[in-house]
Amino acid sequence: MKHCTSKSPKALLLSMLLMALVIIGAVCCFPACKAWRTVTTTATCVQSADSAKTNTTITTKTVEEYQGVKKK
Repeated sequence: MKHCTSKSPKALLLSMLLMALVIIGAVCCFPACKAWRTVTTTATCVQSADSAKTNTTITTKTVEEYQGVKKK
């Protein structure tokens, strides 16, 4: 039979503190970050000639990349 063990409150607090220190250290050590934004634009044109209709749709997709730098 499998026994479940749980950490004591002190051990849990210590592990949470250690995790917080690792995250803070990682944030402080990385001087830059990247972000991406995707913009999709759609344009539709309908042309009527006699009894026929022609639909033209143009879709453009632009991916913008931003480089952030940490200011000192």
